[in-house]
Amino acid sequence: MAGFSMPGIGSGGALDITAMLAEIKKAEQTKLVPYQTKKTSYSNQVSSWGKISSSLSELKNNLGKLDSDGFNGVNVGTNKAFKATAGAGALPDSYSIAVHQLATKHKIGTAEQTSKTDQLGDQSAGTRTLKITVGDGETMEIELAKDETSLEQIQKKINAQRGDVTASVRAGENGGFTLVLTSNKTGEDGEMKVEVEGDDKLAGVLNYDPDVPAMPGPGPAPMKQIAAAQNAIIEVDGVVTRHSSNTITDAIDGMTLELQQLSEKDDTGFITETLSVTKDNNKLKGAIEEFVKLYNAFISESSSASAWKAPVEGTYAPNPGNGALMGNGTLRRLTTEMREIAGGNFSELSDVFGSLAEMGIEVKVEDASTGKLTIDSKKLDEAIKENPDAMEALFLGKAGKEGIADKMQSVIKTYIGDDEAKPKVDGIIKQTTKGLEEQGKQVSERIAQLEKMIEKTVERNRKDFERLDLAMSQMTNTQNQLNSLLSSL
Repeated sequence: MAGFSMPGIGSGGALDITAMLAEIKKAEQTKLVPYQTKKTSYSNQVSSWGKISSSLSELKNNLGKLDSDGFNGVNVGTNKAFKATAGAGALPDSYSIAVHQLATKHKIGTAEQTSKTDQLGDQSAGTRTLKITVGDGETMEIELAKDETSLEQIQKKINAQRGDVTASVRAGENGGFTLVLTSNKTGEDGEMKVEVEGDDKLAGVLNYDPDVPAMPGPGPAPMKQIAAAQNAIIEVDGVVTRHSSNTITDAIDGMTLELQQLSEKDDTGFITETLSVTKDNNKLKGAIEEFVKLYNAFISESSSASAWKAPVEGTYAPNPGNGALMGNGTLRRLTTEMREIAGGNFSELSDVFGSLAEMGIEVKVEDASTGKLTIDSKKLDEAIKENPDAMEALFLGKAGKEGIADKMQSVIKTYIGDDEAKPKVDGIIKQTTKGLEEQGKQVSERIAQLEKMIEKTVERNRKDFERLDLAMSQMTNTQNQLNSLLSSL
């Protein structure tokens, strides 16, 4: 007899559920594309603004240095008795300087002892206190047990304090040992006073008072001075001053003097050396070259971020090569303001130079679309050599009028903010990126919601397919049973 069959029923479990669910998930995920595109756009915009902000910050720092490192950059001559270093505020000039005395650290030492490990204190006393005072500073107090009074142990106890005194044990002339204390401060402010309380025997070895001379007599020899605490003495243009350190910052405005040795002497006294401070045109040129480099770096970032490219042929979709800030009005205004300053006329500041172009910094024809600056080195060198004051007026301003550097810094602060202002001011860029980051956060939250909905849709379909597959399997089994029954008739 012919077998029994049901239309639409094949072998049980034949559904490829995994493939079917993958197709459903793929279709559902197309709903994410618009949001993912937005998220990428917001992220790219934030990144572009970050690069632009960094380029502006570097340019701002350079503009601030034009005053100190550029137009006021100086060369300092070489001297024998001292080394001079120029800092902010140093001006071209010459000075007659002599070093009369170097600042030294106070150094005192015990009488020579036969051993560095023998106890020098009274062994019948329990503890004693070693007090060391440096200048007008705090007194360092060190507790010593009766078995901690050897030179070696006292040295370790003092150095463990990490205070204003360093202790060392040195070999003596007669085969013994000496404890030497050295003040960590130079000058008269580093003078030490040492006192032991609770142990007269040890006090006879260590006590030292710079105001009380040691008296000869029986008993242990007291500490003695090895090197006096003395201030540095220098003469600048006939004026003699005293200083606690050999590094002097307050003798000449903007200059640091590091004293190295005493000046030579003749029959009339110390011989002065001439310190020559001259204008450094190389530093000025370097600062201007750095300005042009950093300005062009900003222009490059701006051009890249605002770039437009034609759509791919045959499509209307935006070209993926477009800048993240293409068509952005804020960036367009910023770039326009900066280019207007760089290419502007400021003849009210100088009778010699009314613009950057007149001193050799100009925009070539081929760079007109971007506004990048180019340096004519020959023209710039001539301007620096012949008219540095006119250049300074153009960059830094004159008679209360802002120069190019001032105007650019003002624009930059508007966009990147001013950390030095009180209260601190956020710039337009930070406000803009905050908005973009918030929008990106909202889009991310929406994507997360959609992803959960997609997972629920896939899970619902999985259960439906599993029920359908089970039903089809059961129907197949029923069909097989009927066919078996019919075949036996």
